[in-house]
Amino acid sequence: MSIRLLFILALSLWAAAVRATPSLDLWQAWQLALQRDPIYAAQRANTQANQEQITQARAKLFPSIEAVASAQHNDSRRASRLNQGRNSNLTQWQLRLSQPLLDLNAIAQFERSRYLAGMAVLDLENAKHELALRVTQAYFDVLSAQDTLLSLQAQYNAIEQQLLAAQLAFELGGATITDTYEAQSRLDLLKAQQITAQSFLQNKQNALSRMIGEPVHTLAPLNPNAILPAPEPAQLDAWTTQASLSNLFVAKANLAVQAQRYQLQASQREHTPTVSLEARSGSQSNQGIYGPNSSPRALDSSIAIELSIPLYQGGAISSRIRENASVLQQRHLEQENARRQAIESTQNHFSNVTAGLLQIQALEAAAQSSSASVQANQTAYEVGVRINIDVLNAQQQHYETQRALAQARYQTLIQGLALKKAAGQLQDSDLDQLNQLLLSTP
Repeated sequence: MSIRLLFILALSLWAAAVRATPSLDLWQAWQLALQRDPIYAAQRANTQANQEQITQARAKLFPSIEAVASAQHNDSRRASRLNQGRNSNLTQWQLRLSQPLLDLNAIAQFERSRYLAGMAVLDLENAKHELALRVTQAYFDVLSAQDTLLSLQAQYNAIEQQLLAAQLAFELGGATITDTYEAQSRLDLLKAQQITAQSFLQNKQNALSRMIGEPVHTLAPLNPNAILPAPEPAQLDAWTTQASLSNLFVAKANLAVQAQRYQLQASQREHTPTVSLEARSGSQSNQGIYGPNSSPRALDSSIAIELSIPLYQGGAISSRIRENASVLQQRHLEQENARRQAIESTQNHFSNVTAGLLQIQALEAAAQSSSASVQANQTAYEVGVRINIDVLNAQQQHYETQRALAQARYQTLIQGLALKKAAGQLQDSDLDQLNQLLLSTP
């Protein structure tokens, strides 16, 4: 069996499996990815873990209770005669309560923990936006790979018909054998391209399958007549202003600055006194050297206000203050860099969307022209005005233009989502609106 027959059989089996499998649209893929994507799930777990920083920092302001119990055995012997000695046993227990009354360092650390937890929430929201872009990109990558494979097959069928026409013309003496060789070489090249395209499609399906946690077969295609949305508003300044305020990386950088301010404050407050309430209660039994303690066991309790004043720690506190002051300056610079990156990213995506819409218009016109060119060259070849290679070139250009048009439409839609992400405006509804541009298939 020839390679061509094997490929056609594999393609037929794939098409039959595709027709028998319910199609998956973008919204369904997005919902599955939210539940099953391991990267997003890992970030969700990380965010939940970071929320515990608030509880841990708050605990330093709450009472702490400790219970201690011990049992001790003592063996005392005289130095001159080691064989003589006395034994004593001691058992005791104690309950300790400590309640901070004034700890400015712990208060600053508690305020810092709230900003750190807020940064983790923004990380999760950014991971969700990244997932939306990854799913959309993977979804359209599969559609693009399918378009390429189907286009190659259509081109193969067209050239195969042209090969038959060239062979017939040669047999009738109306053309040279060169036309047959030219068509055959195109077919051989397309065979190799189809094999590569099939493998490429499988790779893209695997990439999407990894996110949604199930095999990918049939996807709802993009409606070829769908009108792609333009940026709204259409002013770049409005988008960059919004990005400088709402971009998630900018918001996270703002929280990082506030968190570091409290870290610096906590370091500065290490010099300040701390006041705490200390309460203790316990009892012990004593079997002494000179005989057992015959008095009843006593319950000893105490309560006190403790004042602790740090005097000197070898310069460590001053060093930490200088360190955190420098880190705060770093956070301010990172904040400015995040703002500039958000503006740059917004400008790039806005430009890509507007350029993509213009490119689509040009490619739509080119697709119509290339289709007309194929028809004209085919007619001219039949009447002997054009040669076979002219028809083959026109067909190739037509299919390449169609693939370029489909790819431009996919990328423009993805850039539209990326623009909203850069501006901090990406919502679930944006994917739903994008899903409305797809063709519903049974």
